[in-house]
Amino acid sequence: MIDEKIESVYEEFRCELGIHERDIIDAQNLHKQLFSKNPFKYESPFLISAVCVYAISQNIPQNITIEEIEKISHIKKEDIVQCYKMALNSEIGPSIQRRDDDVAV
Repeated sequence: MIDEKIESVYEEFRCELGIHERDIIDAQNLHKQLFSKNPFKYESPFLISAVCVYAISQNIPQNITIEEIEKISHIKKEDIVQCYKMALNSEIGPSIQRRDDDVAV
């Protein structure tokens, strides 16, 4: 279950970036998976939300940059990239598509 603060963060991403509600739900589901995993449960839920939005942005029509996510989340691009790489290398990594032009693993 995602708490109300984190849910409002996803709502802000949805409104600011024009992400469809079903895609935000996908990001929230990914958030739940990552947050339950050992290396991620100690990470900021706000950082994880930024990573999840970045991860789902790989498969949606909107062209969302990591800079836009950084601006909305107020989390440094480098931190988002680092956590995204951890997610790619985790057991749920195969379900996350890489954005080859932005993040090299």
